[in-house]
Amino acid sequence: MSSLAAGRLRHRIEIRRRSRQKDGKGGYTDEWATIATPRAEVASLDGKEGLAEHVLQGVSSYRIVIRYREGIRTDDQVRHGALELNITSAADPHGTREQLVILATTAAALKAS
Repeated sequence: MSSLAAGRLRHRIEIRRRSRQKDGKGGYTDEWATIATPRAEVASLDGKEGLAEHVLQGVSSYRIVIRYREGIRTDDQVRHGALELNITSAADPHGTREQLVILATTAAALKAS
């Protein structure tokens, strides 16, 4: 089991959740609201190509490690600098509630309206 030393957490990220807001015209818009801004270790895993809106685009995967926290969902998003990453999984790898490993990808990153 590896320790989560503070020196590993060199990056500041935002964890964002989509929320539906009234638009004042009887409808709604979807917006991203920041729910947390933890320190993190962010590492690129690979790069590959994928189709997004019928256009071949580069897709990158990232492994993000933060101190353990509950409530991170696969419909949440991580912002790291200019990157907007969709969370594909969030797990406590050792079951110790010490760290949370988030896997995220740039594929079809959802934009707020």
